[in-house]
Amino acid sequence: MLITLDDLTPEGEPASPPTSRPTTPTTQAAGAELSQYMRWGLALLSLGAAGVHFAVTGLHFGETWYHGTFFAMVAWLQLIWAVAILVKPSRRLLLAGIVGNLVVAEVWLVSRTIGIPFGPDSGTAEAVGFVDVLTTVFEVAIILGALALLKPSFAARPVRATGGLAAVGVVGAAVIALSTYSLTPTFASSHHHGAGESAAGAGDAAAPAGHHHGGAASAAGAAGAGAVAVSAGGFAPGASPCEKSGPAASEGQVKDAEGHNHRGPAIQEPMDFATRQQLAQEQLIARSVVDRYPTVASAEKAGYRKSTPYVPCIGAHYTNTGLAAKFDLNAPSELLFDGTAPDSKIVGLSYLVYHPGGPPEGFAGPNDRWHGHTFNGGLCMNPQGVVIGAESTSAEQCKARGGRKVALTDIWMLHDWVAPGWECSWGAFASECPELGGRVGRTAWTNNGA
Repeated sequence: MLITLDDLTPEGEPASPPTSRPTTPTTQAAGAELSQYMRWGLALLSLGAAGVHFAVTGLHFGETWYHGTFFAMVAWLQLIWAVAILVKPSRRLLLAGIVGNLVVAEVWLVSRTIGIPFGPDSGTAEAVGFVDVLTTVFEVAIILGALALLKPSFAARPVRATGGLAAVGVVGAAVIALSTYSLTPTFASSHHHGAGESAAGAGDAAAPAGHHHGGAASAAGAAGAGAVAVSAGGFAPGASPCEKSGPAASEGQVKDAEGHNHRGPAIQEPMDFATRQQLAQEQLIARSVVDRYPTVASAEKAGYRKSTPYVPCIGAHYTNTGLAAKFDLNAPSELLFDGTAPDSKIVGLSYLVYHPGGPPEGFAGPNDRWHGHTFNGGLCMNPQGVVIGAESTSAEQCKARGGRKVALTDIWMLHDWVAPGWECSWGAFASECPELGGRVGRTAWTNNGA
């Protein structure tokens, strides 16, 4: 072998032949630092929480403007944070995510334990629902993940690309599936908001979780197709005669099982053929009651007495307390009319039942939502048993009106809009009938400006 000068070391010894340093499979598969994949996971969690909050923002605007504004702000901030953590991550951004999500989670915890200290339901703890828990789980996961990324030794760990991408995919699929599932009728109706009843005395309280009644049978239910999904009846939001008459006059009128407020069509749950047929027969029996008491005069002759003035959305209530001991399709304890004059016409029925431990079984199927008036000490009633104040009326205000607060504990109510011409478009069992406008103390036909 020929050795050239270029091959000699400074000492004149032959140089060792150059060795190549091949890239090992381990180096090629290292992928990136753990922080890169974790940031993708946190972004997906934040997008999931933001999506759910966007979906319920409109409903919370129906409670108060500040409820809606809070949910809108949270949704936008979670969306912006999700983008920022991918585009320009920083320690300050991680801290912002921790603090922001911690505040939102703490607000949720307070609302479910002691109640928010202000607003229409101040001091009232709300029920825990799937949607609420899901978004809180997302937020807690973001907090824990961001805390982990603040530790450099943990965040800089190398991760194989295959494992990192697989983990991100699993998180993404879970967030998409759970967020979408939470907004289906099964759970949306629990966070969301079945319409309630009126201030005048038959308003909606929450249906307990064990009594899975999530909405109303449709108008066709009176003829036997009770589970047909209902629409808004051609009314734009806020444009029905009921809504035009003014805001809901009582908490119970629009309160759902989660403690949130909502007005509008009741969500329908599916029923099998046998249940539909049973409901059809039950509604035929209920309609026979309407035929027996077409006017206020006929109801009073049968022992019913006025328990509320006329109230838009639910009518004037006439009650026979002797029928409230049990649920009887053929003998509802309340009848609803379009006014209080002797010739005022019947518009629907209200089954008011005393039933400790929860509502009675009621109609066939899951779409009859029972309710009661127990918020803030209940309704304000005069000595004659006529409601003269909503649940929002304080005990002092009620006393000044010559009445007292009545909690109506263990008393459950259910509307049934089976009167011909009043098959209400929000549902046969909806707590409000959108077609019923008018003015409190007048009739359904009174011009709002009169």
